[in-house]
Amino acid sequence: MEESSSVEVVLRFRDGHLTRAVLTRDFTPLDFAVEAESEDGEKLQVNISDLKAVFFLKDPGRREAELQIGAVIGDPPPGAPSRVEFFDGEIIHGHVKEYRMENSGFFLYPTSPESNNQKIFVVARSINTLSLEG
Repeated sequence: MEESSSVEVVLRFRDGHLTRAVLTRDFTPLDFAVEAESEDGEKLQVNISDLKAVFFLKDPGRREAELQIGAVIGDPPPGAPSRVEFFDGEIIHGHVKEYRMENSGFFLYPTSPESNNQKIFVVARSINTLSLEG
């Protein structure tokens, strides 16, 4: 399983709105829905096709430490340096470990210490381009 049920996420929808939530079930790239609970206690089951991306948030203490030292704490992100351009023009840089066509998307691991995200699940149908860098 990829994630525990206490992981905080931000669900970014294709129409641009956001919902902050906590996963109530483990999530993998093979899933077709995200199951979570919103900040106001509402149970959510969101189809991947309705999403642009799922942002897995860092622990606030870890992010603060990274900002203070100006570097990401721990091992470097796995995978190849990559650039993702979404359908709406947003561009995010990070590392992609694996991307399989049968999956609904892939994980992108941000490299910037300023990032509030541990990783981002990028929904495949939401990207314009994915390019490897370096």
